[in-house]
Amino acid sequence: MTDVLTLRNVRYSLAEAAILSLPWTSASTLADELARPEVVTAAVEQSAAEARKIVIRERGAEGPTEIRASGPWPKSFLNSVGAVAELLNLPAGWNSYTAKPITLKNAIEAIRLLAWLIGPDTPPPAVVPRVQGGIQLEWHTESTDIEVYIDSPGKVSFFAEQIESREPVEKPLTGNEHILKTFVQHISGK
Repeated sequence: MTDVLTLRNVRYSLAEAAILSLPWTSASTLADELARPEVVTAAVEQSAAEARKIVIRERGAEGPTEIRASGPWPKSFLNSVGAVAELLNLPAGWNSYTAKPITLKNAIEAIRLLAWLIGPDTPPPAVVPRVQGGIQLEWHTESTDIEVYIDSPGKVSFFAEQIESREPVEKPLTGNEHILKTFVQHISGK
């Protein structure tokens, strides 16, 4: 189902199209029309069908790289995307030594992982630069520590530990995705 209809060269949402496609009775008001089941259903369907979208615009010499997310993402995800975008503005030597700038490929991989890991109840991670141009995602709660190391899109690993069990897990992400997801779900209250 498409979420936008085009009528008379004007783009209308499903709810607007539902209003325009139904005959109004002479005594009806806009509130009456908005309350019609067809309009309410169309509005709900549009909201559910809203696309999740991330726009990455590399501006090069004229400015920093811009990353924007839109759609029904959890707020913690949107905040984390902003933190990743800020890291892309770090220059070479950002640590006063020989740190490399954060690469766009690593930023994209971090956002991909965040989109996969963060649910509505997941707290946002700390987003930390790594000196070789990578990104680190960290969650530290009273019961759990999680660190995800993104050194390149093909080289992602993680450390996770539940404080009470004292059994740390340190593994490459590939082949161990379910373990990382379980730890993140734990801090999300699931």
